[in-house]
Amino acid sequence: MTGTERDAALLGKRRIASHAEERDYAPFARALLWKLGYAVLPAAELSDPELRIVRDQRLPELAELAPRPLILLTDRRKAAATDARAVGTVRCPAGVPSLYALLQAALEDHPRTAPRVCVSLPARASSGSNAFELEVRSISEGGCLLAGANLPALDKTLDLTVEFPWGETLGVAAVVSYEQEGRVGAVFHGMTLASRARAAKLVERLLEQA
Repeated sequence: MTGTERDAALLGKRRIASHAEERDYAPFARALLWKLGYAVLPAAELSDPELRIVRDQRLPELAELAPRPLILLTDRRKAAATDARAVGTVRCPAGVPSLYALLQAALEDHPRTAPRVCVSLPARASSGSNAFELEVRSISEGGCLLAGANLPALDKTLDLTVEFPWGETLGVAAVVSYEQEGRVGAVFHGMTLASRARAAKLVERLLEQA
């Protein structure tokens, strides 16, 4: 890839310098972060990154570099090294949820805590005696954006079922919390840790297929 081609590929993405080995990341983590708008590339390929992801043992590499916010990676339960520029620490192998939350907090004006994927998934919902045939336009482990000819009203509690392309479904309670350009946002609630973890896995699989 030429420099011009690389610059075109990076257009619109946050540029993150990686001072870590591939084994320090969970499988496919950097590829998935790319799809979420974060280009995590070897430090040698980025002359002016917005943030650095640094293995704690490699902090001395930053001594002569321009100061940037950083995320520390460690294999210890508690990071041995501290740095005033650090926005957080993640244990290796670093996965998408932890890295995404810290990248959002450090770089975005309105940070999200979990990845959200744009999709088109069939869904159905009920609220009391009312039933709704809906389309999920985007989804995260904590909620989704719904479209349809007949939408539930604000503050309605729903029994929501979302269908995924590979045949699985997600059944969850949700509350309609906002309206946005003819669609409504539903926030999942009452989820156990296990059900939230399953929702996160389903969203990650969508991201892998995007």
